[in-house]
Amino acid sequence: MRKWWVALAGWGLSCGGGAGQDAGVSVATITEPDASGGTTTPGASSDPSGDTAVDDTNGGPNVPPAIEVPSSVALAEEVPWSLVVGVVDPDDADVRVFALGLPPGARWDEPTRTLSLRPDFIQGGDDALWEVTFVADDGDARVEASMSLAIDDTVAPPWPMVVGSEPGDGFTRLYLSQVTDDFLDSPGYAGRRYDAVVTRPDAVPPGERRPVLVRLHGFDGSPPTSGWEGEYRIMPHDPDDTYWWGYGEGLPGPLPTEGAVPPYTQRRVLHLLEWLLRSEPGADPERVMIAGGSMGGAGAATIGLMHGRHFAAVDATIFQAIPRNHRPSRIAQLTTRWGAPELSLGDGLDDGLSAWDHMDLTRALLELPEARAQWIFLEHGKDDPTIHFGAMVLPSPLTGSTFYEALQETGAGHLAVWDEGAHGPADPVLGDGWWQTGWNPIYDDTAWARRDTALVGFSSASHDGDPGSGEGNGLQPWSDESGYAGVLAVPGDTGWNGEIAGALNRFLRWDANGLVDELDRFEVPIVGLDGEGGPPPRAGYPSVGDQYDGVWPIDVDVSLRRVQAFGCRPGEVVDWSFGEQSGEATADGAGELTIPGVEVGPQWETLVVSRRW
Repeated sequence: MRKWWVALAGWGLSCGGGAGQDAGVSVATITEPDASGGTTTPGASSDPSGDTAVDDTNGGPNVPPAIEVPSSVALAEEVPWSLVVGVVDPDDADVRVFALGLPPGARWDEPTRTLSLRPDFIQGGDDALWEVTFVADDGDARVEASMSLAIDDTVAPPWPMVVGSEPGDGFTRLYLSQVTDDFLDSPGYAGRRYDAVVTRPDAVPPGERRPVLVRLHGFDGSPPTSGWEGEYRIMPHDPDDTYWWGYGEGLPGPLPTEGAVPPYTQRRVLHLLEWLLRSEPGADPERVMIAGGSMGGAGAATIGLMHGRHFAAVDATIFQAIPRNHRPSRIAQLTTRWGAPELSLGDGLDDGLSAWDHMDLTRALLELPEARAQWIFLEHGKDDPTIHFGAMVLPSPLTGSTFYEALQETGAGHLAVWDEGAHGPADPVLGDGWWQTGWNPIYDDTAWARRDTALVGFSSASHDGDPGSGEGNGLQPWSDESGYAGVLAVPGDTGWNGEIAGALNRFLRWDANGLVDELDRFEVPIVGLDGEGGPPPRAGYPSVGDQYDGVWPIDVDVSLRRVQAFGCRPGEVVDWSFGEQSGEATADGAGELTIPGVEVGPQWETLVVSRRW
């Protein structure tokens, strides 16, 4: 099949958020496959007028399709916007249309040829400009048209103020005061100040960037003050213990029994991130991780999944993923912030959800594409009496899925571990960090994650441990507060069924350096890690470190996430190969692709996924 790229004039159409613009001309070249399967640029064939006709697959003349889009649009923050891309094909062919270079959070729906985005309140600004390219392919010719998309800074809460600083070891510690308005706070509270701590490296060479870590403290905590010369850190404060969500809009009046419960605390966290990225050119927006434990873990997981467009990875430990499943004492405390669960007070947004259900992370994974595109590490303890293990293995009243099940069902990138630890203290046999030898996807040289780069999610792996079904094993009675937790110092006494310790997706790695993410092809090297570590310390326990003690190969489903170019139509069938294996896979109803039953061994092999034309 011959493929031609032709230049195409833009169209001066008015679109939501911006007035009609002058037409422009997209940059294009004409290419065709060479004998080796690559592409060449034959100068004699170039026709910059865009009127070139090429032979179609039946030997007759083919007229390339035409794309109708405005040359530029300007969007407002927090205002939903969509654009239906017009495509005219004189040959009435089945034209594939792709959208490349999208802003974070934008969604392209190929069946309706609709690009949609609701920019959130930290996405606008002078530098918020993207060149979006639409590509139309009728099977014989390809054309492209570009559109400039800008996001105006239309929601502008007061900027944090630096009120003090002190030197650290290779970094500077900044003390911030965050003044609220009625977007960051309830109207009755607006104008008060919150503290925050930011650390910045002292020496970031011009042109280089450092990752950003957002660290959220636990219940009744305060911002940590630690720093490191290798990264920026943002450490906000939630003195109201809102679980990093927010509170009733009527506070400080009577306890919430009516009205909305907006995410004021989330907004303050995101606003600090916006401030840092604007004020520090050395901060890398593509490598932002959010982390926390306990209440901080709930905040990190909730913000990191629901606002996945801003984060490359999430590190959340010993947290509750389903607010309605909190223990009775925590529900009583949160009722003073969010209203009683049975009231189902709205979240103040336009999604029709109650605040209690908005924060249900099984719902987030099942409904939100940017949640499914996230990568998350999570750790829990079966002898945790504070946020008991039911946080992971008891089903959501809303969706019927446990959080572990939702991660597996949706193919989100995750490494989940559990052991017989408590609410912070480590497992008495395995100790802390037994599941690996220090892998961090923000800093790893091989299996790294960036917001602007594809990654893979593993699920249904044959070597996964068994966390149990959320039922008891007879060793401990049930407690509404502590579940089936045993005594930390007594190994093997947990009352939860399933394995004492284990993991989901342990040992599985991808090589981000070998990624190929193109319209026609997706490639990613994958391996089962068998490295330094040790054998199980006791019978019934897993190995430690990176020493694999299972059976090869590992049979696992591989989901393509954060795909930049190789997007699929719902129901599209593609071909794949992995070493000597091969098969076909079908994209789901959201156009997301999972390759089932990939057999991964201890040697690197490349998963190759190709499109059928």
